[in-house]
Amino acid sequence: MENVKIRQRIERNIVRKIVGNALRAGYRLNIHNGGDGMELPGPTDSMDLLMRELFATDEEHLIVYENGQRIGFIFMIYGNGNMGLDVVSDYADKPKIRAIVEPVMDSIRRLEQGPV
Repeated sequence: MENVKIRQRIERNIVRKIVGNALRAGYRLNIHNGGDGMELPGPTDSMDLLMRELFATDEEHLIVYENGQRIGFIFMIYGNGNMGLDVVSDYADKPKIRAIVEPVMDSIRRLEQGPV
């Protein structure tokens, strides 16, 4: 049971860093977790609101907006393996989305490699 709590904490930290990167870049976000529509009434730049609404299901899309237009997505699967380090399953292969996700993924790769 303790491993589940550790994995969830790791996943939450990774997702928080990604959300923070997106918000600092000036984007707004919404969440789609498989229902008929988005989880929020509209895209938001509220870290608190996003973190309250995320983790409601086993997988979610974080939808990224710029100037009211959808520019990409980040797909997360919770419990995906590797103690939460694999929470990001996929993301749009666009420069603006890569700039949000890849710094976090690079940090994870460095952690996995351990000390040099």
